[in-house]
Amino acid sequence: MGKQVIETTTGPRADLARAIEAARDAEAHCAALRASVTRIEDERFEARQKLDAETARETDGSNGNDEVIRRLLAGETSIALLERAADHKAQAEAERAIEACNRALALLRTELADAERALELRTRRVRDAAGAVIAAEALDAMLAESERLRGELAAREAVLSFIHPYLPRDQAAKVEKALVSSDVRGEHSSIDPWRAALEALSRDASAALPR
Repeated sequence: MGKQVIETTTGPRADLARAIEAARDAEAHCAALRASVTRIEDERFEARQKLDAETARETDGSNGNDEVIRRLLAGETSIALLERAADHKAQAEAERAIEACNRALALLRTELADAERALELRTRRVRDAAGAVIAAEALDAMLAESERLRGELAAREAVLSFIHPYLPRDQAAKVEKALVSSDVRGEHSSIDPWRAALEALSRDASAALPR
């Protein structure tokens, strides 16, 4: 994803854009450190393989030397020239490489732990900045809509509670189920049209119901 483009340099969205960029930089830094750790772990593995190979070769050579000594004691001399000395230089180089990798990994892992903590902090800042955008641009409208819907629900429940005693038993049971978790208390202005309708129906079977 490309760089955040925000028209203004101030305000919640500009703050969010900066927070996102900072988090991306932190994530890229962590990724680079992880890649370096993996690369050096591979280098150390290769060095260990080389050291193991040289150690095995030296062991094989030592076993072979027993035969050389036996033959020398038997009076042979030229066979000693055919026996290759162990490559101590290659062993030393492999050991130095392993030690260097261990030192590098210790440094990188410490840096990576710090970088991951920084990434976590910047990720939280992105979340907080996103919340600030919502608060600035949508919260008032959502609160107003919630209040409106809550008022509509209260009005509907007040009407249901009012008409409940007038309903047939099977229909009244539906109302009871709908109101079981509601908090209907006292009078509500929404009841007035229904009270008038009931009075009208008691006088005229063709009276209209409220809409």
